[in-house]
Amino acid sequence: MHFNICCALPVRLVAVLAALLMVAAAPQPQHLTHAQNRIDGKVTDSETGSPIPGVHIFLEDTRSGAITAVDGSFELITASTGDVLVARFVGYETWRKEISISAAVSVDIALVPADLQLGDVVVSATRERQFESEIAASIGSISGERIREQNPSHPADILGQVSGVWVNNTAGEGHMTAIRQPLSTDPLYLYLENGVATRSTGFFNHNALYEINIPQSDGIEVMKGPGTALYGSDAIGGVINVTSGSAPASPMVDVTAEGGSYGYKRALVSTGTTVGLNGVRLDVNVTDSEGWRDNTEYARQSATLRWDRRSRSNWMLRTVASWSNIDQEPAGSATLPEAEFKRDARQNFQPISFREVSALRVSSAFEKFYARTLVSITPYARFNTMDLLPNWSLTFDPAVWETQNYSVGANLKVRRNVAMIRGRIVSGVDLDLSPGERIERRVDPTRTGPAFTSFTVDEKLYDYDVTYRQASPYVHLESSPTQKLRVTAGLRLDVMGYDYENNLSVETEGRHRRPGDTTVSYTHLSPKFGLTYQVHPMLNVFGSYRHAFRAPSESQVFRQGSSINTVDLDPVKVDNFDAGVRGRVASYLSYDFTGYYLVKRDDILGLILPDGTDVSSNAGETRHRGIEAGVTTRDYEGLSLRFSGSYAEHTYEDWKTQNGTDFSGNEMEVAPRVLVNAAATYRVPVLSGAMITLEWSRLGSYWMDPENSTKYDGHDLLNLNVNVGITDDVTLLTRVSNLTDELFAERATHNQFRGDEFSPGLPRQVHVSLRYSFR
Repeated sequence: MHFNICCALPVRLVAVLAALLMVAAAPQPQHLTHAQNRIDGKVTDSETGSPIPGVHIFLEDTRSGAITAVDGSFELITASTGDVLVARFVGYETWRKEISISAAVSVDIALVPADLQLGDVVVSATRERQFESEIAASIGSISGERIREQNPSHPADILGQVSGVWVNNTAGEGHMTAIRQPLSTDPLYLYLENGVATRSTGFFNHNALYEINIPQSDGIEVMKGPGTALYGSDAIGGVINVTSGSAPASPMVDVTAEGGSYGYKRALVSTGTTVGLNGVRLDVNVTDSEGWRDNTEYARQSATLRWDRRSRSNWMLRTVASWSNIDQEPAGSATLPEAEFKRDARQNFQPISFREVSALRVSSAFEKFYARTLVSITPYARFNTMDLLPNWSLTFDPAVWETQNYSVGANLKVRRNVAMIRGRIVSGVDLDLSPGERIERRVDPTRTGPAFTSFTVDEKLYDYDVTYRQASPYVHLESSPTQKLRVTAGLRLDVMGYDYENNLSVETEGRHRRPGDTTVSYTHLSPKFGLTYQVHPMLNVFGSYRHAFRAPSESQVFRQGSSINTVDLDPVKVDNFDAGVRGRVASYLSYDFTGYYLVKRDDILGLILPDGTDVSSNAGETRHRGIEAGVTTRDYEGLSLRFSGSYAEHTYEDWKTQNGTDFSGNEMEVAPRVLVNAAATYRVPVLSGAMITLEWSRLGSYWMDPENSTKYDGHDLLNLNVNVGITDDVTLLTRVSNLTDELFAERATHNQFRGDEFSPGLPRQVHVSLRYSFR
């Protein structure tokens, strides 16, 4: 393996970053002078009595302020002797009280939840807490409580609960994603952890969710449709943001031991506490599985360390270090011909395929609050490696890939509340520098019958260094001209590019052409505009236009294949229109319906020619339109219901390939019109903490090829979760996937060389966990 890009550098950068943050966050003594007074106290939830961290406390006239610590406490130093004290936190009614200040005053504040607001509180739309009802976009959220109750072993187990989202299971925790797009490995989505991209634009990985520790996360948000105007390139089909668990206010230990079918074993350990103004949490995930198919072993180790530091003055700091190591066989969905799929889906004809991934990320979000202004600085560092032998190319282009890259960057933001426009202005800039390398070596595989049994490694096909660079300023505006109407607008300028150095000879002919050293740059403006209107306290409507683009990834540009020219590939452009309604029926039922129309231009088409060579080009235009629906009922006598579904059509509008084939007017392949996920949950009153959930998921039929010659019929699956509280501290969790043991495909395709191929889905599996919680 070739790991010579200064491997020590990212480690040194992380160390320097951590040292600087420790110095910056060290507690500073506050000395009362003869002219200063002190206000202290604690902020709690008026209904539960729980402390609320991160509440902004300030004096209305003097602008002096503080942020509550993890235990809800605050301390404010001021020269004022009288003023209005204000406590503000999204999700609660703003608290105000006129106070007379002497040398020391104690004020305990109980914030009232803002029950009349619609929807959940989300962060993905503006990079900070905001009511969903204020956002002109469709956002689905999954709470940390629901993740904890379901105890998912794969992202597909949980993300299908968001309407219009399909995440499949390729192997281990590998996946492909479909949000307002067909299922594919294309770079269409942006994956975030605590608001920071897990990878840079240049080094996209469609399996990015297995680099995040989802089972121990505190929540997931999915912003459907383009997010480029705020987040930049990648965010075409949607943005998925996973939030890590925050430090607990008191000592906590949580241990889950799990065993399941086909040698599945997992241990989850979480612990943490808060001392003074510092909170720490550690999450560890160790997973191992023999795999249900032949030679599909999988192992993962993950750890997330989070440090929350809140000042009694006016700032807070959240530092997160995440590490994951994944070793799985095969590298993707091991497909089978139809006859073999029906005869024995456990077969694996590509057992030599593998994927080894390591991902390390460190970020530190510093936020300084003022009465009307927030300043946010988030530096980060990343280091990723991936070695694989792709199973999908063994028959026509077998090769071993070795890739790695590291990143340093920062997300800088200033938010200012402006009374004149009855709103706020958010401006910022995202910076990213990501050097990397790619090496590919030809493989000579040995085949016995239909199965590949061994391989030898031959000469290099590609060996290059490439650095991705980005500087992207943006501005986001929100205004409320009337009490019911809210207007949002935004604009982002992305200036990015690659510096490429070829370490082999230049090749202008053949199946593995290689461009010479070059520099490639992209500049793009991405606007957005939206409206939300509060028809009634229980009814909200919205509409929006959002533009997006996606710069080609480094492999699309410099891994040329047989293409005549990939260096000059254009970015993919998208225009998206949304219209939706969100509402509640009393306190029993909530609903949301969204219609969208999305047009994608200059899409990058990868085509396998009859001789096995591959070519890439900007092919034309596709159209995507659909309706997404979600309905949830609250617990009524122990029973609650949840429904999410979508109906969509994805078509080639103008799509002509280099070999002269015209797919214009056809439906796109692996693009089901219907997605449904529904569940009924019953909480049994006679058993301590018992909960039974029956879930139904429906995947509609879809074309298996762009010619629209063959169709997959779709499938229906049932899943069952049963959680029983044995004691106050011990819970037994049981999960049965594919309850009726249906034979189905995670993905089905057809091509003229190999015919119909199916990636088998999981048979019935049973997982049993024992969880001990000390709080």
